[in-house]
Amino acid sequence: MSVTINQKPELTTPAYNDINFVVSESSSTIYNKDNFKWIGEVVVDSTTIAKLKTPIYFGSTNKGVFNIGRILESYVTHDFNYSDTLASGCANSTKEYNFKVGYEYSTSPTGSVTEYLNQASASGSIWNAALNPYDFVSFDIDTYTDTARKFLTSVGSQSIHRTQKVWLYALRGAATNLRIVYSDATTSTYTLPNVRMVRIPVNLATPSGATYFDCYLRDVDGVQISESYRFYIKDECSKYENYDLFWLNRLGGFDSFRFNRVSKTSHEITRQTYRQNPYTLNNNAVSWTYGTDSFSNTQYYAESKEKLTLFSNWITDSESIWLRELVESPVVYIWDGSILRSCNITSNTYEEKKWINDKMFNLQLDLEFAFVDKVQRR
Repeated sequence: MSVTINQKPELTTPAYNDINFVVSESSSTIYNKDNFKWIGEVVVDSTTIAKLKTPIYFGSTNKGVFNIGRILESYVTHDFNYSDTLASGCANSTKEYNFKVGYEYSTSPTGSVTEYLNQASASGSIWNAALNPYDFVSFDIDTYTDTARKFLTSVGSQSIHRTQKVWLYALRGAATNLRIVYSDATTSTYTLPNVRMVRIPVNLATPSGATYFDCYLRDVDGVQISESYRFYIKDECSKYENYDLFWLNRLGGFDSFRFNRVSKTSHEITRQTYRQNPYTLNNNAVSWTYGTDSFSNTQYYAESKEKLTLFSNWITDSESIWLRELVESPVVYIWDGSILRSCNITSNTYEEKKWINDKMFNLQLDLEFAFVDKVQRR
């Protein structure tokens, strides 16, 4: 008798996609037992966090199917710190796990059931990515771990403002540092911590004359082991307020974009009132009356949500595709030049525009800040 794990996820896999296992038992004397069920144990940090049971999959004679994605996704969140000055690890964005397979059965239809645990096992890790279903079908972890690995962003290059903060996130692998080469041929290097996933703030020391810079990962021997990622520098003045938005992208990193055109602030106010008796009894004058300063319809509770409508400068086709991730993201921060605030995007539709159709176009974005403002109660 033998339990085999016939299908398992990539060694490192996105946490918010399906994490499927297919298992089988070779011995018919086992899988034909009464009350046979497969048992799957999910282990994180040496602790069994879930014990799943499933019958033989319909249409097969000896196989079981487990999807542990929804269990594991609760063990990752995200990593972002606006004050970063050095390369840092992303401890909240990755997690290792072990999956143990066993089964149970009884020797008669009404007999007691006995468990036979850990007949086969597989280990792996997750990171806080959520791939498009069409992309996940052809997902290959080598895209983000081999010697030409990509950084954890979906846009091929970025145009940024000289004063705009930006990060690159990556699955580190054998990389020990990130090299930046500026257009004026000067360089800078960030040493990477020895962790699975890293983030690097890459626009902190850009020379004043540089018009672009390229970033790539290197191993201990100084050999490039990633794509070369380019940031173009814009020196652009605007008479309007600048707002930099940072959001959790589909690959688990944080991207950045500046809105520097018209912005409009509004406040959505919700109030609750009650009707009270405005009359009072004056004992001295023996009168029952009210004054013009009395309250009849009375507000007892009010709150307001601050909302902001932003307009970008002209954007490209590729930026239009990329910025959909901003509209969909569950984690968004906004920097107004003095304070970082959490917010939620409230735009419910998004149109990907193309130059061939629309010629010149920008992005209008509606958001509301994450805190509700409350006034005094009566």
